[in-house]
Order: sequence, then structure tokens, then C-alpha cells
Amino acid sequence: MGKIKAMTQEWMDAYKAAIEADPEYKEIAKNWEGSVALIVNPDPDKGVPEPVYLFMDYWHGDVGEFVVCDKAKAESAKFVMTGDYARWKQVALKELDSTKALLQGKLKMKGDLPYVVRNIKVVNKVIDILGRVDTLWPDEA
Repeated sequence: MGKIKAMTQEWMDAYKAAIEADPEYKEIAKNWEGSVALIVNPDPDKGVPEPVYLFMDYWHGDVGEFVVCDKAKAESAKFVMTGDYARWKQVALKELDSTKALLQGKLKMKGDLPYVVRNIKVVNKVIDILGRVDTLWPDEA
């Protein structure tokens, strides 16, 4: 299988499948409750002409809906994280730590930050898993 275009439904499906296939995820995430939305700000120069809204539902080690969605659905998530495309790509490639990005204001979050910090192993695990998805980024296409 070739690279999958980032921020597409096919990519979200591959990401969900990778999480479900990870032997450690279920145990690490057994106490996580809540959906997460990522909002990617537009960056036409990097191949992202419009905002992108991604919704992921996590519940006690299970993964539910993983979809590219509209703004209203994204904003309904328990945790809503917003940032520029370049920042999201840096996080996905592990060039930028997500916690540091939040604390430095490079990413913004609506939701319970102390809850996220207490569950940082879950956050780091899903980012690690994302790194396994063979991704074609918009600015590389």
C-alpha cells in the first residue's frame, strides 16, 4: 500500500486501524474518556486551502468514530485542539512535543488540560501510532 493522503477519511480509517491493532493501547487508555477534535488552520502555501476538522472518539481503550467532519461536529468534542498545519505535521512527525506545543501556545486547546496532562501517556501513545501511518503530507504531494 502506498502513502495515504493526510487528513482524508482514508487516512483517518488507517489511523483508527493502527490504534486498534496496537497491543499496548487498550491498557494504556483504559481510563481515557472523551472525544478529541483536531482543527487544522488553512495554509494554502502548504496545500491546505481550507480548515480541516478531524474528530476522534476514544472511550476506555476502545476507539469509536474517526472522521473528517464539519466545524460543528469538531467543536462538539470534549477536547478541541487547534493549530497551524505546520505545527500538526511537526507533532505527527515527533519533531514537536504536543504538551510543549500547548504550553508554548503553538497549539490551542479547549477542554480540561489537567486531565490531558494526567493522561499524557495516552496522548503520546496515539501520536506514536500516528507515526506508523504511511502519510503523504499536503506540502509533499
